[in-house]
Amino acid sequence: MLVGRRPKSPARGFTLIELVTTITIMAILAGIALPSFSAFIATQRVRNVSFDLMAAITLARSQAVSRNANVSLQKIGAAWDGGWKVSDGTLTFHNQEAYKNLSITDSAGLGAITYGKDGRTVTTSTKFTIAPSPALNGVSSRCVSIGLGGVPSSSTGAC
Repeated sequence: MLVGRRPKSPARGFTLIELVTTITIMAILAGIALPSFSAFIATQRVRNVSFDLMAAITLARSQAVSRNANVSLQKIGAAWDGGWKVSDGTLTFHNQEAYKNLSITDSAGLGAITYGKDGRTVTTSTKFTIAPSPALNGVSSRCVSIGLGGVPSSSTGAC
């Protein structure tokens, strides 16, 4: 034995075969999970947009009451999925950009929802349907409706 030399320790780490086997198994599992994961993401997007719309409606209502004036939620562009803004005609309180791959329609075909100083809608009450575009299997639409008192509510399914 040589003086000053240490005995060789076993090599640490993975072999190439173990690494390729692990990556292959992970790729197969990801391929199986991807379709259900995309439906989950679409469902969450529909839910988030419905809550964004409810928040904008609530903001318009509260601004109308606190300012003692009419405040409107107006669509930007030809459809509601192009975005919306909350304003009193001179001041803009909120501006929402367009949503991609979603369809937002209202039952009354309105371009704006106006709240009076009492917190009730001046315009016709309406219901909004929010759905993925194009439609996806396993993804439900959501309905945002405005009650007689002007308070919005959200539910799963078509209006």
